[in-house]
Amino acid sequence: MRFFVIVSVVLFLALQYNYWFGKSGYFEVQILADQVEQQAQLNHRLRERNRILRTEVDGFRDGLEAVEAHARSDLGMVAKGETFYLVVEPASGR
Repeated sequence: MRFFVIVSVVLFLALQYNYWFGKSGYFEVQILADQVEQQAQLNHRLRERNRILRTEVDGFRDGLEAVEAHARSDLGMVAKGETFYLVVEPASGR
């Protein structure tokens, strides 16, 4: 009977070790779940960025006005016959 108890305890401890520290044990599963959550957040951010870029590309495809607006705001385009004025605010610190 004593042998059966010892074997049972050793088997129980081996199974517990496998459950907690094994290749697909509790801690490994938690680490993988955290990695999945981080990847899901990254995917969400990238999907949102792609949506914004897709909207911008569609705007450029729709007409020349979007391209011109982009060139004026981001690249400083000035068309022929226009005069460029730069208004500088005075420094607020004395």
